[in-house]
Amino acid sequence: MATRTTKAERRWRRIVEKWRRSGLSARAFAKRHRISAVTMYGWSSRLSRQDAAQDSEFAAEAPTFLPVEIIDDVLPAAAAGPTTLEVVLPRGEVIRVPPGADLSQLGRVVAALRGLLE
Repeated sequence: MATRTTKAERRWRRIVEKWRRSGLSARAFAKRHRISAVTMYGWSSRLSRQDAAQDSEFAAEAPTFLPVEIIDDVLPAAAAGPTTLEVVLPRGEVIRVPPGADLSQLGRVVAALRGLLE
């Protein structure tokens, strides 16, 4: 579902992100930037709902299983050493798993990512 982003929405998205990174309370941030704390709260809530709706829409469309293609099942002699496993997620995020990585830790990362995508 394509959504139209307004100038106001882009502006408030920048303001809300700046506020969240600032570590300040909403009231202190709003006072410092001479904006309404109530309006900032309203936009923060609205943008969070939009983001959650997009995430749930994305999760509903994401396949449970993705096709895997084996490019070359025989490694050349020069590349016979340990290699890094690379996992590319549907949104383009990349997880690189080095040789000898703690697989239980990798399992926790995958479980956490599933929780974020569900």
